[in-house]
Amino acid sequence: MLYLTEYIGGSAVRECYVHPLDRNLCVKVVKHKADLPELTREISVAKLLAPYLKDYIVRYDDGLVETDKGLGLVCELVRNEDDGELALSLAQYQERFGADDVEPELRKVLESLIRDNLFFYDFNRSNFVVKRMASGGKKVVFIDLKGFHKNHYMGFLKMERYIAPLARNIMFRRMRTLYRELNLSEFPLDSLCREKMFSSFWVDVRL
Repeated sequence: MLYLTEYIGGSAVRECYVHPLDRNLCVKVVKHKADLPELTREISVAKLLAPYLKDYIVRYDDGLVETDKGLGLVCELVRNEDDGELALSLAQYQERFGADDVEPELRKVLESLIRDNLFFYDFNRSNFVVKRMASGGKKVVFIDLKGFHKNHYMGFLKMERYIAPLARNIMFRRMRTLYRELNLSEFPLDSLCREKMFSSFWVDVRL
């Protein structure tokens, strides 16, 4: 059993801790047992999307582990290469430095989602971290995959799970909202969004 002591962040659903045996790993646990399926789902999403997003997501272990706070998900913890410190979330980075200098790296992540028809709807700034590289550059990493095909609204049919243009419309709108929240002057992927909007009718990649 792992005993989790070093808390590093969380949300309304989960808490994240440094792995007690390996400081380069993170352990995610849920606050309520009813949300436990979210952990196993995220592992499944990571396996499914690794071939598409291997440059932009962290590595996940295949199964859950026993901890003193219940079952936990183990994944890579993003640390800066230059000093070994935890990478800042995109929200934290924006507050300290603005987001202009990391926009090209963020654009790469979003462009990959658009080109490969991978539909996410939760673009919270805390779902990305900014990793400082040994070369002096920066890399944006997408660290929360549970939003894959999870559109939290009260509609009954949720047709965006099957009809790609509906999914694209929602995702593109929320990507633009992310850019506005980052105070970036323009959304640079409008042309690609128009090109892809009706490029296919059915959603292909989903759990």
